[in-house]
Amino acid sequence: MQPNLGTSSSPESLVAPLVTGALPSSTRRRSPQWLHLFFSSPLSVVGISLFALILLAALFAPLLARYQPLDMIGPLGSSPSGTHWLGTNDTGQDIFSQVVYGARYSLVVGIGAGSAITVLATVLGMTAGFVGRWLDDLLSMFMNIFLVVPQLPLLVVIAAYVPFKGNDPAGAALTMIIVITITGWAWGGRVIRSQTLTLRNRDFVQAVIVSGESRRRIIFQEIMPNMISLLANTIILSSMGSILTEAALDYLGIGSINQVTWGTMLNKAQGSSTLFSGEWWCFVFPGLAIALTAMSMILMNYGVDVISNPRLRAVKQRDGHRVWRRLHPRGSRVPA
Repeated sequence: MQPNLGTSSSPESLVAPLVTGALPSSTRRRSPQWLHLFFSSPLSVVGISLFALILLAALFAPLLARYQPLDMIGPLGSSPSGTHWLGTNDTGQDIFSQVVYGARYSLVVGIGAGSAITVLATVLGMTAGFVGRWLDDLLSMFMNIFLVVPQLPLLVVIAAYVPFKGNDPAGAALTMIIVITITGWAWGGRVIRSQTLTLRNRDFVQAVIVSGESRRRIIFQEIMPNMISLLANTIILSSMGSILTEAALDYLGIGSINQVTWGTMLNKAQGSSTLFSGEWWCFVFPGLAIALTAMSMILMNYGVDVISNPRLRAVKQRDGHRVWRRLHPRGSRVPA
């Protein structure tokens, strides 16, 4: 017995509820999937929160610090107190003011050099991997040269002959970015070249090549979108390495010693022998600022790994509890 559909039960009326009806809540996402995955990792949330706190402290340093970083306003070598939260150094300068103002220079150099390294490594690495032939051999030779030569001695030699712009913070930061970029691009270039070679031999890229598409479309629409996680990983790790490198050069006295940075604070603390005099606050707080910044970037990089690697994602079990698995049993199906 067939049901009586009536005049209102036309095919259009039967399809309409399926089209116009409310979609299941699982298919409606207010945020992109990668953003949800990034913030689903507790470690990445801690990393982004810590880095945002350091960045805000650097941006609002004039509001947070009650003194200028180079003003000699306090007692010499006083310990942390209510007046000077992190104490003062041997010249009466406020340590807290120097830490928050020093974050500006260190973050500018770190993020600037990390971005420059990523751009240079991407251009040269993708060019070598996609074009191949003699150009690949030439660029690979340059990568191998920079990888074989130890970076820190090379940095010391180059920085010793580069004139830093005295009291000009912008000029000193730009010079430091150029020096770090020249010596730090090879590692990222080698990794990006290898990934480009792998993607170039994939079937979907070969199909586009055979169809006669331009190289620009192949690179920017077929290969690069599949390398976003690698590029994010490169810029985060390069920025972290640049901050550590800048601090090391300033600590050795090779950088711009006239600028207030975390490295110059350590240099002055070492020159004043604060370790032997018991003035631990002169080197503990700038060293802690460097360590926390590096740790925040490592934790953010873990969130990028969660996005690109399904094996690191949280899996929801039948009882409703979420557990964190690094590796799944062989043959197990990981939800996207």
